Amino acid sequence: MTAITTPDLLLRRKELEQHLQLLFNRSCQWGRAERVRGAATIENLTQQLVEVTEQIDTARAA
Repeated sequence: MTAITTPDLLLRRKELEQHLQLLFNRSCQWGRAERVRGAATIENLTQQLVEVTEQIDTARAA
């Protein structure tokens, strides 16, 4: 398994934050079906963001 470096994790966190911002910016234009799917996507990306942030914190504490 390849080790993920802190710079890679920071880049991934930035990407996730950008994707979330795009979703939030567009969410007011969504119909009902898109809201359900969008909410699930936002929840998924938020969970990934939490996990990446925890990995960054762990790497910095090491």
